[in-house]
Amino acid sequence: MKYAIVKDGVVVNVIEYNEQPTTPPPGFEDGHIAVLTDAVNIGWTYANGQFTDPNPPVVQTFTPMSLTDMILSNPTELAKLKQALGL
Repeated sequence: MKYAIVKDGVVVNVIEYNEQPTTPPPGFEDGHIAVLTDAVNIGWTYANGQFTDPNPPVVQTFTPMSLTDMILSNPTELAKLKQALGL
């Protein structure tokens, strides 16, 4: 079982137990709560029963280019092509 230790809406620690603990973890202070969870990390926020990653993965888009566009967009490659063609 994995628990997120949350204080003031921010995950400050993550603790893993083999079974549900009967007492708070060592050093547990007023204002901390423990929330059973599968996958969070320190620094995530917790509000309204939901965890949010403050640094979500960046989705990069890829626009495929044709071979012609790749050669024309790179002056070095264009020069190589012209030399290979004897131009």
